Amino acid sequence: MHIKPVSLNTNNKFGRCLQSLKEIAANMDKEANLVKKNLLQTLSSMALPAGKYLPVYNETLLFLCAYAGNAALRRLAENELSRIAMHLKKNYRTIKKSLPENSGLPFTETITSFSPDFLGWSLQQKKDFSLHFDSFYNPKLTLNEVLNITLPSLLKAETTAGLSAEDLLEVLGRKPGQYLDFIHGQLEALKEYPQAKDLLSDGLNLFVQLVPKSKLFSRSYNRIAHQPVYYHQEMLKRFDHAQLINEPLQHEPTPPEAVMGKSGKAQLVKVIKYAMSLTEREIDPATYLQEDSMRYIVLERGLTMAIYGMYPERQLPLETYMGFTIFKNGLPVSYGGMWVFGNRTKVGFNVFEPYRGGESGYLLCQLLRVYKQFFNISYFEVEPFQFGADNDDAIASGAFWFYYKFGFRPVDKEIFKQAELEQQKIKKRKNYRSSEKTLLSFTGCNIALSLDNNIPADIIEISTQVSNCIKKDWKNNYHHARKQAIENFCKRVQLNVSDLTKAEIKIMEDLALWAMAMQVSDMQKLLLMKQMIFKSTTDIYAYQHLLRKFFQE
Repeated sequence: MHIKPVSLNTNNKFGRCLQSLKEIAANMDKEANLVKKNLLQTLSSMALPAGKYLPVYNETLLFLCAYAGNAALRRLAENELSRIAMHLKKNYRTIKKSLPENSGLPFTETITSFSPDFLGWSLQQKKDFSLHFDSFYNPKLTLNEVLNITLPSLLKAETTAGLSAEDLLEVLGRKPGQYLDFIHGQLEALKEYPQAKDLLSDGLNLFVQLVPKSKLFSRSYNRIAHQPVYYHQEMLKRFDHAQLINEPLQHEPTPPEAVMGKSGKAQLVKVIKYAMSLTEREIDPATYLQEDSMRYIVLERGLTMAIYGMYPERQLPLETYMGFTIFKNGLPVSYGGMWVFGNRTKVGFNVFEPYRGGESGYLLCQLLRVYKQFFNISYFEVEPFQFGADNDDAIASGAFWFYYKFGFRPVDKEIFKQAELEQQKIKKRKNYRSSEKTLLSFTGCNIALSLDNNIPADIIEISTQVSNCIKKDWKNNYHHARKQAIENFCKRVQLNVSDLTKAEIKIMEDLALWAMAMQVSDMQKLLLMKQMIFKSTTDIYAYQHLLRKFFQE
């Protein structure tokens, strides 16, 4: 559960002060900073409220730490965060019922569900929180059905007696404190079949409870070290986005240990994963994060960015699914994924709730800048969910116009024309807002930003061509088509399948089908494909370089 906007009761002094602080938080002029200082001093002299105000106050303080107007303001905000943490450590049991669930506040528990891999990682984190079994919430599969697959044959008889989950675990000799380790161990028995493992886990719908042992497992203190602090003279809302995207990076993306050492890298990984747990989110690159693939970029205005790939066995066919986390003065403010394929990528961009009144457009353009220059991306695409399809929040916030402002346009010609007409209405009519119906009509296609007026090859074109080829030439006999494609490819590039790992075989099969369907006969290109097989599992950056080179030739 995410913290929803709260209507503050301005009939009491704390509510009035907090409302005023929220309203002025993003204003960075000297007068506003003085008002914010006075409000923080007033709030700090008052007793902390129980209930719904506390998370709102905490999030406002986090905003003031990330977007600090000056050192004095940041110090006051940090002191209040510390006061909240101490207050909750002492009084949480008595005020627990008045707080919203899963607030991410210090010393408050989080109840959420994890994928098997994320659960396994979390079970190893003993220092900052303890992990407990909560429930199987409306499961599609019973524990009996799952264990009937994973248990040794001699023990499977217990799963046919119709016992409840708790009774079955008791018969198997497991106490409540052992439930999670046991269930995770059973799922890990299927680690050679990751999709089956995920399917069974989804069916169980296991929920866990995370109980903090320290304030570090909280939204308030889940951060990386960052010096010097950037203090704002203004909130950057208007800027030349094209100039920023094309501005050369001052620092090349580097392995994080080169910047922050091994301990700093370990903290970076932990903060990225904790940020997901504390907000009840989970994205594949964070779950299956391959630490050797991490790169760290130092940007302007207190921003840094981590980008990272996934384990080879979890990567998608041909394209590289990358994750990113953006930090502002050390606080994680944004996260998402990029689906990179040659010179194009799909963009999944999100800003964590406390920071949505900040420089969100600047964060997006910095993200585009990094990927343009590091991956040579010239074509960025956003899918409809990001700006409204089955996403009420995106419709309510007018997310379509957020992307439109930075050059994204509908790829469908008719929707493009509709958007242009709607934009003219906005320019001509004061206070005009697009209707929900209009915004929903824009979600009929992707929106894209092209930096060079070219549309690079799309993985969908390749998969469609492969499908058509199998249908036409092989009468939909995928097994025979795959076998022939592999034989032809390996013969042409002198490759022995028995020398390949499972992950290499997976990418080789995709490339072989691609070569067959698209009738790739040029030996130079075929040899590039051969190199891709090995680089895709060892160096995702080199793999993407080879992919771009393939298309250039």
